[in-house]
Amino acid sequence: MYGWMGKTLHVNLNNSEIKTIATQPYAEQYLGGRGIASRIYWETVMPETKAFDPENRLIFMTGPMVATGAQASTRLSVVGKSPTTIPEGYCYGNLGGYFPAELKKAGFDGVVIEGRAPKPVYLWIHDDEAELLDASSLWGEGAYRTGEMLQQVHGEKAHFLTTGVAGENLVRTAVIVASHHSVSSAGFGAVMGSKNFKAMVVRGTGKPSVAEPDRLKELNRYTVKISKRVRLSMPPTVAATHHEHLLEVIGKGGCYQCGLECIRGLYRYGQRLEGYRKCQAQGYYLPWKYSQEDEPVETFFDAPTLADDYSIDTWDLESMINWLYACYQSGALTEQETGLPLSRMGTREFLEKLLHSIAYREGFGDVLAEGLVRAGEKVSDKARAMFPYNLAPIGVHDLFPPRVIMVHALLYPMEPRVHHNVLHETAWVYLAWVFNQLEPGLTPITTKVVHDIARAFWGSDEAGDLSAYKGKALAAIKVQNRNYSRDSLGLCDFAYPITYSFNTPDHVGDPDLEAKIFTAVTGIAGEEVDRCGERVCNLQRAILVREGRRVPEADFPPEYNFTEPLQAIPHFPAMVVPGPDEEIVDIKGKILDRDKFTSMLKEYYRLRGWEEETGLPKAETLAALGLDDLTPTFQ
Repeated sequence: MYGWMGKTLHVNLNNSEIKTIATQPYAEQYLGGRGIASRIYWETVMPETKAFDPENRLIFMTGPMVATGAQASTRLSVVGKSPTTIPEGYCYGNLGGYFPAELKKAGFDGVVIEGRAPKPVYLWIHDDEAELLDASSLWGEGAYRTGEMLQQVHGEKAHFLTTGVAGENLVRTAVIVASHHSVSSAGFGAVMGSKNFKAMVVRGTGKPSVAEPDRLKELNRYTVKISKRVRLSMPPTVAATHHEHLLEVIGKGGCYQCGLECIRGLYRYGQRLEGYRKCQAQGYYLPWKYSQEDEPVETFFDAPTLADDYSIDTWDLESMINWLYACYQSGALTEQETGLPLSRMGTREFLEKLLHSIAYREGFGDVLAEGLVRAGEKVSDKARAMFPYNLAPIGVHDLFPPRVIMVHALLYPMEPRVHHNVLHETAWVYLAWVFNQLEPGLTPITTKVVHDIARAFWGSDEAGDLSAYKGKALAAIKVQNRNYSRDSLGLCDFAYPITYSFNTPDHVGDPDLEAKIFTAVTGIAGEEVDRCGERVCNLQRAILVREGRRVPEADFPPEYNFTEPLQAIPHFPAMVVPGPDEEIVDIKGKILDRDKFTSMLKEYYRLRGWEEETGLPKAETLAALGLDDLTPTFQ
């Protein structure tokens, strides 16, 4: 097999049995990553299984592009039953950096973990070998100290993933933390803790074979050239609060074999502190938001690593801290009630106390350890009334609002979690266009270019009118298929797809790029990439329906989209969008039209080959995709 290593580890923690299963039977339809992991979940995790049951699986899966030298092929999907979703159910996460490539180099496409070890263990993987080792000395350690201890034993070139004290104590929002500050959310750190599974550490000296190495080198050069785009390396929360002077971007994200533009980076804080910081976590705790302008820059710099070391999800933390601040300001919660120094919010003292209390489930921290949404069941009505309108169990709603970008009205509700990655494709184009509107010439992405992109990537010129309903059903399908296949290939969401470029004559990117790279790596026709996206979409639908998702009701976005007029928000300050032809449409005060959305949703079902009234896949649709065994779920 080109691209794949051909085998996946299966580890039973109940009896310490380790065996391998063949990757190829899964790869033929699902390629890798999220696709294969979701299929294994379908086959092995029953609807009645709870997140912390030994019968739950943690499924780690790379894709065929990973470790081949393809640009930005750095990602590993994590799939299992999540303790964070409400109710507990199928979910996924994703991490990058160096661990995914090292796993491939060690000889394996993925790892499936089941059962519960009688005492703490970790998995050591090295050049086609794997063994479970005692992790008693690691238990109780933070994520970074755990990594250091593992590298002391297995060498500095080994790469790891682990969870911290929050994961051990079953904090529902606990994350998995990997080498190079990469994190996977959805509460899978707590699932690791429930299994007494502290870490994986890998070291490999092999690599996957590539079908057309010269062609891959050519495509890499081409990819680097056209990847020149808006970098978006300044956290929006920092920019919106006018504190950019505290940050200097001095390098790119630095993941394995990647030279592309990146939203992540190497930063210098306050002209003296340097470190890699990633995405939302960088700005979840901004002292000046809480009137702590004199707080040392070290607090801003250390906040992400403090959370990661405990392994607490910064998405939930950001919502939680903002909520606590609002409650304190309004008198809905007091320091006496919470045991937290709320008057010191914005300081390091407060953050350290909050993180410790959550991770160790002490006092009010035990309530917050259930995640902010579930915490609402245990606080007063007055405190619950202070919840932000966009609160979600994972991530936040309305970061990329459907009332701004119409296609997001379909994309948001189709997932088991708020999945910002599926929204990035259209949002990045829109932001590049906004920069052009705010300062013409800052980017070359005009309204005409947006429509050119729409025809190339989203299926119609109508999709380029972000304010309207026409063309969005097909656009949603194309965006979803690319997202599912990208996660299955192991490609980075911040790198792909390249929808626009500063270095192409028309400034339109290449919609076929991923398929071309896939063919160069595997020797398989590129059409299989989009077909994989179709399969994963239908498979995910089957899993969610089997676990109780009510359709079509659950396919509607939150109610406020239909009732609350849109107001300016930090990520979207312009309040205008590309309209038909080269018009610009003012969207301030916009709400979604329920009848038009319903018609758009039915069109989406029809184009997917699903029943128009119920949203359930038709038997003939599943048969055409080779998914006949899913049919009974929808009958």
